[in-house]
Amino acid sequence: MEKSVGVQIPSLAPGEEMKSKFGSLLKTELKNSLGSTILLLALIIIWDLFLYTRQNSWDKTLIFILSFLPIIFLPFYALVSGFYMLNEEWRKKTIAQLLSLPVKGITLTSVKLLTVGIETVVFIIMVFIGVIIFSKIALLDPLPIPALFQLGTLLLIITVLVTILSQFAYLVGRVFRYLQWLVSLWTFLLAGWVIIRYSGLLAPYFSFVPNFQLNSWFLSGIWQYLGNDKVSLHIKIHGPTATALLLSFLLIFLLGSWILEKYVEMPVRE
Repeated sequence: MEKSVGVQIPSLAPGEEMKSKFGSLLKTELKNSLGSTILLLALIIIWDLFLYTRQNSWDKTLIFILSFLPIIFLPFYALVSGFYMLNEEWRKKTIAQLLSLPVKGITLTSVKLLTVGIETVVFIIMVFIGVIIFSKIALLDPLPIPALFQLGTLLLIITVLVTILSQFAYLVGRVFRYLQWLVSLWTFLLAGWVIIRYSGLLAPYFSFVPNFQLNSWFLSGIWQYLGNDKVSLHIKIHGPTATALLLSFLLIFLLGSWILEKYVEMPVRE
């Protein structure tokens, strides 16, 4: 049986103790994920170096567009991370020990979610460094940094939301003794469908939230490269609907944290 190593946390006042627990758990989580983070960054660098060697044989605009390619892996990374980080706690038999510190379920899910968020920011920054380098080769005008910032923010939000859904699906699956992965898969699909299909019903309650728009410079640039010059440079976002969607994911996150805290009162299953 694999022996677990507990997180050593000093005795402090209640408020300081919670901060210390959160910080210690976050530090441990980041340390555990350091290897995969380095691997991802290395793959981005290898991809950029490959594109750089193609600049004399490929179209420079195409190379610039391809420098964005690694970001398509973010949703898959979020999906896997949500399952993997929690599954590791059961595999190593540390989940019951962690909550006996005591640490609330929402603390553990928050730490893992924040870890994914930090890794995503590092990932996006590394990708955008390559994007900026290739933009200076391919574009006549400077790259609009605000548009890049908006794209990065949107990617971060999407990654966090997928991770929340993935965490929730895994925790629901752990409640069942048999067919846990099948239950998790269906939970992920059904919960995602319900949120997308019905979260809009909450939108009227957030009518006070203003609409906003995103700069779609990147998408417009692709269409223009393909010969379509009539694409709008902005994407309009309906504020109330977006707020309802985010609130739905927040509720899913809180529900998953509650399931985690209640589940560990039961024996940890092999």
